Amino acid sequence: MKKLFIVNSRADSKALARFKSAYSRLSEEHPGESQIIYTEFAGHASEAAKKAAAEDDLLVIACGGDGTIHEVANALAESKTPLAVIPLGTGNDFTRSVMNEDHRSNCDICVKDVFEDNFTIKDTDLIKVTSFDRSGHKIEASSAWCLNVASIGLDTEVQLRAKGKVLAHPNSGLVRSTAYVTSALGCLFGNRKFDFKYKALRGDGKPAESVKSVFTLIAICNASYYGDGFCPAPHAKTDDGLINCCAIESVNIFRSLYLLTKYKKGRHEGYKEADVFVTTSLTVEATGSRDLNGNYDGEDFSGHKVYFECYPGALKLAVYGQ
Repeated sequence: MKKLFIVNSRADSKALARFKSAYSRLSEEHPGESQIIYTEFAGHASEAAKKAAAEDDLLVIACGGDGTIHEVANALAESKTPLAVIPLGTGNDFTRSVMNEDHRSNCDICVKDVFEDNFTIKDTDLIKVTSFDRSGHKIEASSAWCLNVASIGLDTEVQLRAKGKVLAHPNSGLVRSTAYVTSALGCLFGNRKFDFKYKALRGDGKPAESVKSVFTLIAICNASYYGDGFCPAPHAKTDDGLINCCAIESVNIFRSLYLLTKYKKGRHEGYKEADVFVTTSLTVEATGSRDLNGNYDGEDFSGHKVYFECYPGALKLAVYGQ
């Protein structure tokens, strides 16, 4: 099987240097088996992956963070071309659900496994996210496939603040490693109320439509982690045909701080303010004057109404060591 490595040229500098060293060594040991593309502009990873999807007997390897993986996964969705992942980003949250810590922290092990075909290709679910404006028209720019986690509410505000910190200090490892947690604490003292309701055919048999219409956030999950290790869906599986959902009610600052510590570790289930359930599709709709702001796999989107639907086995994913 041929290999195409699509590498985010703006990935973490230390991880990128380590990757380049491993690739140089192993590509010499396996001549003619691989091609490498370093991204040069926004959307380059998606463009390269779309071209690759038309080829036979090819493995595409997304080398970067969750944003790079999102781009490539969207290009390969519903194709026969499999995707492998080499984590070179800041949070690398999706990889927490699909590989062990040795692979997450050592990109050279991933590169070696790719060249030696030490992986298993598995059918993996995707969540299709479709956004609509107030007139009911689809918003193409805010509609995409989600491989990891989509969310609406406070965590999107946190993400925007965290992105700003990283961009302001691109060479600081400390800022990169603490940006999400410090941003979360900062946003908790700001606006924590978001007006929306949600509707789903729930696996627990509870009423389809939410009773309340003011929440702190809702997370719609294919995998377990986002936001540099926050765990909204500890029981999520990427191949079960289900979406794991968690909605957190609007609460006072003291309760917010307490729930944040539980939410971080995936221990929020059972608290009355946390509505946790599984479904195959979900609609979230704004109930106030403000449209919804959200993110999927760390990429921003907006809309008045957003429809989420699980597509079982929509992506071929190469999983290491299995």
